[in-house]
Amino acid sequence: MYDESSLSGVGVNIKMFRTLNHISQMELAKGLGISQTHMSNIEGGRVLVNLRLLMRMANIFQCRLDDFFAPPGSAFNTTDPPTQEQHYSAEDIGILLQIVQATKKTVRQQGVAPQAKSKLNNRDRESEREMDNE
Repeated sequence: MYDESSLSGVGVNIKMFRTLNHISQMELAKGLGISQTHMSNIEGGRVLVNLRLLMRMANIFQCRLDDFFAPPGSAFNTTDPPTQEQHYSAEDIGILLQIVQATKKTVRQQGVAPQAKSKLNNRDRESEREMDNE
C-alpha cells in the first residue's frame, strides 16, 4: 500500500539511479526538459516530482515506477549472493560513496530514520547504565 511517507525517498532513489547510470544532474535535467535547479530540488526532496517525469525517468533508467517509491536504496538490493566475478572498481566504490553521502544528507535533513532512532535510544540507555555502574 502507498502513503505519502513513500514520497520522501523518491528524490534519493532518483539520485541513486542517476549516479549508478553515470548521468550528471544536468544531463538528466536536459533529457527530461527541466532545469538543473528543478532536478536538484527533486533529488533533495524540496519539491515533488510529477508522474510524467517519473515515467520518463523510469524509461531512461530502465526501471519500474515502483522502484522510485521503495525505501531509499532498497531498489538496488539483490537476493543473489555475490559471485567471484563480481568486483567493484574504484569508480564503483566512488559512486557507492556518493550514494551513501546523499542518503546521509537526506536523512539528516528529514530527521533520523525510525530504525536509527531506536538504535540510538538503546545505545543511550546502555551508556547511562555504564555510567550508573561506575
